Amino acid sequence: MAVLLLSLFPASMTAQDDFFYIFLCFGQSNMVGQGEITEADKVVDESFLSLSAVDGPDGRKVGQWRPAVPPLCRANTGLSLVDFFGRTLRKNYPDKVRIGVVYVAVDGCAIDLFDKDAYKNYTDTIKPEWLKNEIAAYGGNPYGRMVEMARKAQREGVIRGILFHQGETDAYNDRWLQKVKKIYGDLMTDLKLDPKRVPFIAGETVGEDQHGVCAHANPTINRLPEVIPNSYVVSSNGCEAGPDKVHFSAKGYRTLGTRYGLAMMRAMGFDVTNGEATEEVTPVAKAISAIDVDGSIDGNGIFHARATMPVNRVEYVSFSGKTLKTIPMNGAQKMDVDTRLFPEEQHLVIVFYAENGSSVSVEPRGVTVP
Repeated sequence: MAVLLLSLFPASMTAQDDFFYIFLCFGQSNMVGQGEITEADKVVDESFLSLSAVDGPDGRKVGQWRPAVPPLCRANTGLSLVDFFGRTLRKNYPDKVRIGVVYVAVDGCAIDLFDKDAYKNYTDTIKPEWLKNEIAAYGGNPYGRMVEMARKAQREGVIRGILFHQGETDAYNDRWLQKVKKIYGDLMTDLKLDPKRVPFIAGETVGEDQHGVCAHANPTINRLPEVIPNSYVVSSNGCEAGPDKVHFSAKGYRTLGTRYGLAMMRAMGFDVTNGEATEEVTPVAKAISAIDVDGSIDGNGIFHARATMPVNRVEYVSFSGKTLKTIPMNGAQKMDVDTRLFPEEQHLVIVFYAENGSSVSVEPRGVTVP
């Protein structure tokens, strides 16, 4: 049975149900959702629900369940990957299973916003009013609101997994990986969850095949399984981009969300027979075999880099994804890279390409100065 009106579903539920599967969803703008919503998108199964984390002019209230009619994140947002994640599960799970999402996402935010020990220092530096207003909608603490809503959801169902899409802003170095690991660990502790039973599904930014502005974040995102064992990365390859090449189109969100759903089902032990979608889940072995680079920057701005495998070339890349300079490395594993080039680039990224085709991105500001 499909539903279109919010009033058709009661405002709250009280009895815990082991077959009410809850999924936490957080991140930045591509998790928020920017896709155009059609009338067909508003037709959802009555067993796919969303727990509102904000109040809204459309009648949604913090802490109240509503049918998962888009927009899910907030009243003024668009179609998202979560819409089609939920529909994929609903299509494949037994009829007795209900799907519930707890949804907290903020456009353009850095990963620090979801670190309960770092968010205040981060929010104190924010200047755009629109970003301040989005954060204020979550009581000024999106992580805290997510945990609050998750605890409410736990009284009614069981948290089965976490969806994450963030990285366009800062997924360019190991520091980002460690921050995501910490946030995942904090969620496990604060919600008393078993990491072995709660898969973490992340997704790539708009890919190079779509001329993605932030595609250089993807090598770092693909390393998440190295630091979070029960995690999987969903490829964005072939997911259509919107005109800005930062966000996905509605068609892209439909594809990406379906891949998230199939990845979660695999992680939960379900037999997923769709070969193409199965291959889109990055295996841990592939991530571990990728190149890694560490080192430090000296007082003259030279990055003394050490790579885990021979490097073919180094590229300087702008935040918009434009390659500014390419330097051949001819198989070197130790190299000195000048970070002072292109001082006008606020978010300069340096990409190291291994001879085996893998790559890793480093944002110079994130490298320790001895």
